[in-house]
Amino acid sequence: MKTKCIHKDLIFYLDNELSEEKRTAIEKHLEECADCQSFLAFLKKGMQVIEMEKNPEVSPFFYTRLSTRLEVKPEYQAQSQWVRLAQPAFFSLLLVLGIYGGLKMGSNASTTNANQQTTSSIQMLNDFEAEPIESFLLNEL
Repeated sequence: MKTKCIHKDLIFYLDNELSEEKRTAIEKHLEECADCQSFLAFLKKGMQVIEMEKNPEVSPFFYTRLSTRLEVKPEYQAQSQWVRLAQPAFFSLLLVLGIYGGLKMGSNASTTNANQQTTSSIQMLNDFEAEPIESFLLNEL
């Protein structure tokens, strides 16, 4: 029997879900193959861990601690009326200031861009006069 076939059937071997002839073939192979024996030991350890996790140990005082926690009602501190009114007002004021600041910054940016465009076009015209070839060509026309 090949090792791959054995590895597929080892779980069923551990659960006693194989036919007698297949079970004897696997046992015969396990006597000869050390790799399959180590893999079977690994599977057994894994199955033991799974069994331990299926049935966790229950603490005897778990229910009593849980019931006391459920019975105790938490005390809520009531906020004063001023705090309940001041918080929304403060955040509304903060929102309005943010919008106003954004509009101001946007309007300053647009006027700065317009000023830069006019100065760059004036500089370009002055550059034409500074160059002798352009002035020569302009005078010819």
